Amino acid sequence: MFDVSSLSVTHIISVSGTAAFAISAVFAASNKEVDLFALMVLGVITAVGGGTLRDTLLQVPVFWSQDMSFIWISLAATTAAFMLYGLLKLAWLNRIYLYVDSIAIALFAIQGTNKAWELGFGLPLAPVMLGVITAVGGGVIRDMLIQRPTLLFSKELYAIPVALGCALHALVLHWLPQYADSSSLAGIALIVYGRHLSINRKLMVPQWALLGYRFTLIK
Repeated sequence: MFDVSSLSVTHIISVSGTAAFAISAVFAASNKEVDLFALMVLGVITAVGGGTLRDTLLQVPVFWSQDMSFIWISLAATTAAFMLYGLLKLAWLNRIYLYVDSIAIALFAIQGTNKAWELGFGLPLAPVMLGVITAVGGGVIRDMLIQRPTLLFSKELYAIPVALGCALHALVLHWLPQYADSSSLAGIALIVYGRHLSINRKLMVPQWALLGYRFTLIK
């Protein structure tokens, strides 16, 4: 079974991704009158919220309780973003952040799918669901807390690429488990490419797939 945690490059991406998730809390709350402590709480929730939901559903020890470095990284990243917020608004630095965030989303999604699959939890569909929850759960909780419309309910390609990448990996795990390594990488690539299309190409969910559009057709 493919174990992404064994790769040093992937570990670096995990750390960077945790920081990126925490920093996203500062961006999300930029138009709110919140202090540093509130941002630190929000940053931690954003960074570890998805994985916490996943582990709670799996009834296993929550990942950050066994490695508190994720909490410290979240706190440090949130504090740094608060202090250097002006720099983060620079276009080129913001674009780098968006791509680090995309890679992190992809990595955490596949990690979540792998973890659920290895535990035999609700095969074959539940690992896909838990992969999506791992990737986007923290962001959804963040948006709910600050009363901001979540990307999950927007036209932006956010959860759809994640679900497709996790589904691809789960299909290979089910039918061709000997190619799990390749499907993990393919799933990550698919998610990152989907986010790239949204960030760089402004690709959105088509009108015909939106509930509001279909409602207007009925009227």
